This record gives sequence, structure tokens and C-alpha cells, in this order.
Amino acid sequence: MAVVVIGGLGLIAYSRYEVQHPASAGIGPSASDTWYAALGIDICGTLEPNLPASVNLSTTGLRTFGDGLIEAAPSVSSTPSAFEGAHATLGLFATNYTGFTLTSTEIKYPGKHQPLWKNGANCTGKLKGKASLVAKVWASPTARTASVVTDPTKIHIDNGEMITVAFVPSGAPIPQPRSKSTLVQTISGKSSG
Repeated sequence: MAVVVIGGLGLIAYSRYEVQHPASAGIGPSASDTWYAALGIDICGTLEPNLPASVNLSTTGLRTFGDGLIEAAPSVSSTPSAFEGAHATLGLFATNYTGFTLTSTEIKYPGKHQPLWKNGANCTGKLKGKASLVAKVWASPTARTASVVTDPTKIHIDNGEMITVAFVPSGAPIPQPRSKSTLVQTISGKSSG
């Protein structure tokens, strides 16, 4: 009998928690959030410079100030819901960043003389061989492990996350973004303020 009572109380407590913290409430960021993720781009073994500041800083909810971070701030946009929750992806960031091409199979770093790299093309830089587009994602700057994602456009932008999009031969090392320290400083500054 005691086991039934304890089990019942546990289920009641769990149900109450679920009502107060529903998973169906969606994933962030919400219109009232400002989240930051570090972004690096590795093409054929060369970690590219940070993307320059977004040209549409005052109209897009996913932007960069040229510091190697993606800022997810849906409230900046006149349509915040377009950048909230599950919409806050690396693919949407790329779509709204002038000159940056990122699909599941190709990447073009912004600039007049930058090539469009497509899966199966040969790297001729530090790394050589047939390459494809992947991304390595660390949940936080202190994460010891990372996941490898084959479709970078599907990566949800999470607060404190680090992403390196890489066009490299299979098995090549993928470094963390060089903006890791900027991410740590930005998040520390936000949490202490």
C-alpha cells in the first residue's frame, strides 16, 4: 500500500511540474529573449574570418555584429514570430544574411571572389580531397563532446551553443569557432547584469 501511495504522490508531483513547465510551450528563443551562439566557418581546413556585421541589423531577428556570434533577438524584427522558437535556425540566419549561401549541400562565404563549394568538390587548401558540408555543434563552451550534423541548415540556434560549419573531406578535424571567448564573455556579462 505504501508503494502505491508514494508512486501516486510522485505522479502527482510530476504532473504538476509538466503543467507548470510544458514541453509543448515550445523551444526558445521567445520574442523577449536575446540568445547568443558562436559561429565558425571552416573551408578546406581554413577557419574563415568572422562574418562581417549583418547589413539588416534593425530588421532581422537573427543577426551578427561581426564578432563571430549569432544573436537571436526576435523582438528586433517587425515580425518576431518568424524568428522565435523552432524558426531560429542556422538556415534562417543564412537566408537573411546578404551574400552568404548555406544549404544542405553547398556553402559560399560572402565576398566578390569567393567560390560556391558543393558537396563532392575537391578541396585544394590545407586539406585536399573530395569534401562535403557538415557542422559540428557543441551545446556550450564547456561541452567536452559535440554532435556532427550533416544538414547545417537544420541546426536550431540555442543560447551558449557553438557551431562550426565545415566544408571538409570526410574525417577531417573540425575546430571550435574562434569566437568561443567572445561567447563566454557575452554570456557572462548578460548573466551578471
